[in-house]
Amino acid sequence: MNPDVLIIGGGSAGVAAALAAARRGADTLLVERHGFLGGAGTASLVHSFCGLYDLPLTPDAAPCIANPGLPVELERELLAQGIADGPLRMGKVDVLMYQPQRLAWFLDQWCHKQPNLKVLLHTEVAGCVVNANRIAEVTLQCRGKTWQLQPRTFVDASGDAMLAALAHQPWDQTPALELQRPAYIVGLGDVDATVLTGDGPLQIAGCLAKAIQEKKLPAEAAGAHFRRSSALNEAFLTLDLPGDSPECAFDATDPRSLTWIEMQGREVTFAIVEHLKATLEGFGNARVTTLPVRAGIRESRRWIGEIIVTEADILESHCDDQAVANATWPIELRETARGARLLYPREPKACGIPLGALRARDLQNVFSAGRCMSASHRAQASTRVMGTAMATGQATGIAATFPEQDTANLALQVRRILSQLEPAT
Repeated sequence: MNPDVLIIGGGSAGVAAALAAARRGADTLLVERHGFLGGAGTASLVHSFCGLYDLPLTPDAAPCIANPGLPVELERELLAQGIADGPLRMGKVDVLMYQPQRLAWFLDQWCHKQPNLKVLLHTEVAGCVVNANRIAEVTLQCRGKTWQLQPRTFVDASGDAMLAALAHQPWDQTPALELQRPAYIVGLGDVDATVLTGDGPLQIAGCLAKAIQEKKLPAEAAGAHFRRSSALNEAFLTLDLPGDSPECAFDATDPRSLTWIEMQGREVTFAIVEHLKATLEGFGNARVTTLPVRAGIRESRRWIGEIIVTEADILESHCDDQAVANATWPIELRETARGARLLYPREPKACGIPLGALRARDLQNVFSAGRCMSASHRAQASTRVMGTAMATGQATGIAATFPEQDTANLALQVRRILSQLEPAT
């Protein structure tokens, strides 16, 4: 197999890149290290698409999809098939709630319908060869078996800028103290729906705070919050964790840190559920029904692209003629495990993500999309969300089908294709 385009990572960005490239007629290969697609949206049980909609101009404005093409198609199909519910307005933003397990199945079907797209699960990149400012070859591996490919173009949608690290290319990573904290999400069954309405969340918070004060729960339980599921008597418990382990500071690429996060997440969430079962009405029969395949990592390595999207770009809603995707989510800072701090743009307008932020600075045939695109620490706190990741993935998938050329010219061609897709409504 020597595809025209190789996509690394099957999350929202990777699936969108693969579909966009395949629909343009490119022979496309998508590789994913887990046994299903969806990335954080399935493996980490993230159950809401953020960044899918524009910021509302007024409190009563109807939700409007922020990007054309695949995001529009995704919302329509998930709602039609009963996989999603909403959109739901949460303060100043709209989100699409969905069922993670059914999303994994939907993405299988979405990709299977594309004749030019092949998906390999349980597969990841193990090495690469760089020659004359291009990646000439990559090594893929699956459980001890390795093989080499020579694709024409690459999209790194791994979330961790895997290809940058393997190719010894420029990448950035925020110091441990400032990194966005990880989240551990579990699915709960047999939770009385009324306990999460009205003043129920305040009662839960008070119950947990008292238990922490009395040393019945660890301090990490303070990062817990609950959200109703679209399924009957089901809920999600999200636990924001400090991330630092006894051995090392938080580092999303360090196995010691990742191991600690996973084990601590299970320990604290089970302790929370058992305490609520014993003390709070509505949780008497609650049980953990679904564990994540992996904890939710919000920030890791980021590519250094031709352009770096900055905090000022997001807050000023900067947009120019290189823009190929719209970022509409506020800067969601989670530098502690005590909840989010949101920074909104000065006006409720999108920031246009330029193609130069999705193209490797020093490699002619490599693009990046999703969480590991070229952005500053604070800008990434906006662009990392799944709706925006899907838009950047779609743009890179289209760009990867064109012959190598100047980024400014390529951006114009990508914009032309985007204008022909199903419009945002």
